[in-house]
Amino acid sequence: MPINHPRGAIVTLDGPAGAGKSTLAKKLAQRLNLLYLESGAFYRAVALEAHRRSGELLSSEWLTTFLADFELQVSPGSQGLKLAVNGRDITAAIREPAVSEGASLVATLRPVRQWVLARLRQLAAPGRVIAEGRDMGTRVFPEAEVKIFLEADLKVRARRRWLELQAQGKTIHLDTVYHDMALRDQRDRERREDPLQVPEGAYRLDNTGYDPEQVVEICITVIEPYL
Repeated sequence: MPINHPRGAIVTLDGPAGAGKSTLAKKLAQRLNLLYLESGAFYRAVALEAHRRSGELLSSEWLTTFLADFELQVSPGSQGLKLAVNGRDITAAIREPAVSEGASLVATLRPVRQWVLARLRQLAAPGRVIAEGRDMGTRVFPEAEVKIFLEADLKVRARRRWLELQAQGKTIHLDTVYHDMALRDQRDRERREDPLQVPEGAYRLDNTGYDPEQVVEICITVIEPYL
């Protein structure tokens, strides 16, 4: 039964790497006029800037000091948030494959997770948000009106990611993408801080056998009663 709140509804979209969360979240945001929040972008921004400052990506102490002075400028864009540091746009830079590993490392550390959590909650305060990540429905927005957990077979997810990289002109073997994704899955599920889990009350959707538009329509049916 939909519940009315003074703020607009919050929709969370969780799931493993390569499940298609980003593409789905962007389409849902456009179709339903929601603000798209992606937690991964914040972890990537931390990893990118910490690396540029020759930081220790596995040192909680170093990262705590770094984050105390790290000012990330955030503004809405048609395809999600635009990020900048000291006026320098890093929206594209955080998508480089080399940043992914660093983001996966810093995302295991409590100071970084707390920093990202605070910013996501601040941005989502007015509601009408779709928040995509690994712990949106379990940790960041446990009170969300709608929780969706998107999953797919590992081989399918790896091939999707490989095709994306090929389209971007990146040369990488499919087996490498598969093993990297399997390692990412293990790290996400076994990390001490906010591991990947199916949120309580979530609508669980395995999209292995669906095309993207079918998944969009299914999710709209789930979400619309709460908007």
